[in-house]
Amino acid sequence: MTYFSAKDYFEEQYVLRKTLPTFASHVAEWEALSQDRHFAEFHTQVVSYGSHSRQTFELFKVKQGEKAKGLAIFIHGGFWRAMDREQSRFVAKPFLASGYDCVIAEYRLMPAFALADLVEDTAMMLHKLKALQEHHALSSNILLSGHSAGAHLAIFGLNKAKNEGFSAANLSLLLLSGVFDIFPVSQTSIGDELDMPQEDIARWSVYEGDADNSIDPLFLVGADETDDFKRQSIIGAQQLGAGHQENIRFVDGANHLTLMTKLATDPVLFLQTLSRLETIAG
Repeated sequence: MTYFSAKDYFEEQYVLRKTLPTFASHVAEWEALSQDRHFAEFHTQVVSYGSHSRQTFELFKVKQGEKAKGLAIFIHGGFWRAMDREQSRFVAKPFLASGYDCVIAEYRLMPAFALADLVEDTAMMLHKLKALQEHHALSSNILLSGHSAGAHLAIFGLNKAKNEGFSAANLSLLLLSGVFDIFPVSQTSIGDELDMPQEDIARWSVYEGDADNSIDPLFLVGADETDDFKRQSIIGAQQLGAGHQENIRFVDGANHLTLMTKLATDPVLFLQTLSRLETIAG
């Protein structure tokens, strides 16, 4: 008979640097796909939305001075305490190829800053883009997306921005293997790093009501991910949308990291995703 602890279980579910031997190679592939040479035909510009060095985003324009089909915004993951926008530039490529301008956003990190500060960063970024809409010829048709912790920030940052007057009238949400329930993560070594007070864990999990459920998101999660990462998207769909939408897809052959690579490099998966978003939006 074998006994194990809840902490050991959740450590295996979430701490991918320990349990996914290919972790470093996947991130190295992201970085290779994000190099400048892949964006030679596009205009790019780094914009600050705050005074901190990480309060920036990179704007990729399909055509300088012209309004694109839409504006895709991507927020990177890293359990709120790691990664940067430079590693995620590759996400812009399929959007640009489909006629969307794209923004890759960065934010301050925990534990130096509280999760409320990161949510504020996301709202500030959205407000900044709204202020730059005319100057940069940005579409009001917005596709907001995020991966892992970035999906969480997309939800809560959007809600904060809306409460401050940001319009989400033409906005759709693509949430990529998001973390919406922080309680199990707090039981891991990642939770030890985050050092979140119990009240913050409760406040920023989707059960507490701060999350916006007025928009039905599309959830993608890798079919090869851990059971609890899959559960996160199911809980997210239950709490954040109407609950009845068929809006969760397990992507065959993808883990938590290759999900992003596949979405960026597989045109069929990418176009199917855009089409499904349009269906959900009605």
